[in-house]
Amino acid sequence: MAIKTNNKPSNNKTETVVFLLDQFICDYIRNEWLDNTKPVLPQAQELGVHRHIIKKILEDKPYRVPVSTLAIICFYKKISLSDFFKLIETKYGSRINDDFILKTKKDA
Repeated sequence: MAIKTNNKPSNNKTETVVFLLDQFICDYIRNEWLDNTKPVLPQAQELGVHRHIIKKILEDKPYRVPVSTLAIICFYKKISLSDFFKLIETKYGSRINDDFILKTKKDA
């Protein structure tokens, strides 16, 4: 994930570049395959990934899922990566492009 930091010393914020496709991938996984009301660990086990990845996706914060992680998730969901991206394309269609959004977050 590309990170740009403001050069203002009094401003304690970080701007994070989030590509729309990355956001759509997380949104799809969060909304279609995960349940925010269920414990994270069993969901992580069902998708073959560490629980911190599921937490990042559920948080609705900027997160770029590595392709290798996405491949593992797709394997456990019994679909190919190409089929996954067809689902993304079907759901988000013309909104998929190489645009990005800047999200600002306060440094912890």
